[in-house]
Amino acid sequence: MRRLSEIIGGILILVGVMTLFSMLGIHLWGFFWAFALIALGVWFIRGVRVGRQFCPAEEVSIPLSGAAEADIVLAHGAGRLILDSGGAPETLLSGTCGGGVEVTKDREGDRLRVVLRLKERDPFNVMFPWISGRRAGLDWNVKLNPSVPTALHLETGACESALRLTDMRLRELSIRTGASSTTVDLPARAGRTRVIVESGAASVRLRVPDDVAARVRIHAGLSGVHVDTGRFPSTGDGYQSPDFATAENAVDLDVESGVGSIEVF
Repeated sequence: MRRLSEIIGGILILVGVMTLFSMLGIHLWGFFWAFALIALGVWFIRGVRVGRQFCPAEEVSIPLSGAAEADIVLAHGAGRLILDSGGAPETLLSGTCGGGVEVTKDREGDRLRVVLRLKERDPFNVMFPWISGRRAGLDWNVKLNPSVPTALHLETGACESALRLTDMRLRELSIRTGASSTTVDLPARAGRTRVIVESGAASVRLRVPDDVAARVRIHAGLSGVHVDTGRFPSTGDGYQSPDFATAENAVDLDVESGVGSIEVF
């Protein structure tokens, strides 16, 4: 609270100085309110940036517990999300989550369902971290077990995401994202993978490994669309590899986008 007292003291001094000038016939109150609005705007912007850049990271580790397959939901807000394969063989996922994380899990037969969600945070601590002494960052770095058949669902906001899924055995991938930048390395040896992307004002780059076939359908509003037609020729209602129907490894990709850019290569 010491910092808060210092700030309030500074405001009182400033108001006193402005009052003194007014008593001397020098009227600066119009400048004072303009300065106050500008300072308030800088205060809020700095609060958000500081809160994102400096954060205690919370460790998370979910044991596999003998599950043969998994459903994973990552509900991440603003900040940065890095998703990779790796970790211990007996662990489904592990990593660090800035800003704190709420974990829920349940088991149905051999399938383990896990939800990671950003903790609810006090808006005061987000906007004014230098007053409260708490800092709330939003960067997540998560590793997934590559040997477990997995359905992965991502929900992100104003986020920069790098999803390195080349080694994953994904049977399904869904991404719902807002004003963001998302790069996805799709699975290389997962058999058939269903991929659904819903994006707002976003940049989305989807990289298909060299030996993987793809069928691509894109519904774009004001988005710029670029598809490597050398690998995925146009079929009228989308794009498709010539060997999509018979390929051992393939991705079936649907993208719905508002404003931004979509790239598939």
